[in-house]
Amino acid sequence: MLGSRFSILAICFILSVQWIGPVAFKVCKTHDNKVGRCKPPFDCPALKPIVEKIIKKIPLTYKEINLKESVIICVKGKTFCCEEPLNSEGINLLEINDHICGKFLDFRVHNGNEIRPGSRPWMALLEYDIQPDINFRSRFRCGGTLITSKFVMTAAHCVKENGKTGKKKIKENIKLVSVRLGEHDLSRNPDCWLFGNKKKCLDEPLDVPVEAPIVHEEFDPDTLLNDIALIPLKEPVQFTKWIRPICLPLLIDLQLEIQSTTESMEVVGWGSTEQNDFANVPKKAFLQQLQLNQCDKQNIYNNTIQYNNKQICVSADESDSCAGDSGGPLALATSYKGTQRIVQVGIVSYGIGKCGQQPYAFYTNVAELMAWITKTIVTKE
Repeated sequence: MLGSRFSILAICFILSVQWIGPVAFKVCKTHDNKVGRCKPPFDCPALKPIVEKIIKKIPLTYKEINLKESVIICVKGKTFCCEEPLNSEGINLLEINDHICGKFLDFRVHNGNEIRPGSRPWMALLEYDIQPDINFRSRFRCGGTLITSKFVMTAAHCVKENGKTGKKKIKENIKLVSVRLGEHDLSRNPDCWLFGNKKKCLDEPLDVPVEAPIVHEEFDPDTLLNDIALIPLKEPVQFTKWIRPICLPLLIDLQLEIQSTTESMEVVGWGSTEQNDFANVPKKAFLQQLQLNQCDKQNIYNNTIQYNNKQICVSADESDSCAGDSGGPLALATSYKGTQRIVQVGIVSYGIGKCGQQPYAFYTNVAELMAWITKTIVTKE
């Protein structure tokens, strides 16, 4: 029986080497319950030497035989579950905030589609040095999320000169100078509201100077693949009731849930549009995740679009990230280590066609980039 399984797997390995075509690097759980990605063996550091030995008919070591026998097959003859280790120091830096990350006041609409003041304390606004400075509101062009006391996460196209495709882009010759945390209504300071018969106010928003953003090294400004960047803060922020980090999908079970969920996800932002119609108050919209092949079938605007599993496709024909800013979060209310939290699933990237009238929109898939995130946040420690 063992010899038969060995032969079958050997054939699968060899077939996968010969197979050419698009690869779905989906999240998977390895045989020892670790985070993995479905990959051809030559793209997997642990499996590549085994394949090379099989081809050359070199005997495998006992350890290699064990790995070969236990590896999980994703697509027979094509892909296998390859461990994708997260940086342990980076995991620790994120888990330090487990007791406060993603805590929210409510998941309901406050006024129309406006959120309740202070209910999303991880929301950030990116402030640019715009010349000429037309008005104060125009300085804030993108959103982001606080993920640790030292980092804000956003879209790469918000901090790097964009390409030629005409997708969402930040105008040239502007410099990112700070991020604003703890903000709600940009037209008022302080932000106050009545809660019953009592007046409640947020603290004054905090403008934090930033260092040079760290853009994903494989970011493509034309296709917007790997559209993610981390902004180091010059000084770590102190968490308060109104300034706290969002949770990220660290655990394999959570990543698998996100990959297949049919639950509504929320996108939140101050609503800057490409027509420079800026909102002063953050709004939210609820979206449904689509399978990438569904987006392919609906691709009526541009049949040369490139996308992969590092992106999330969502329905956008009724409400979409027009209600949010580029770089802002797509989030899911779910169980995080036993408690109900909001977990960031995606980053607002781009849509196809006119805002609000497009069949779908694309978001950077945070779960697929956790290895990069956990590695990068360690570099500034």
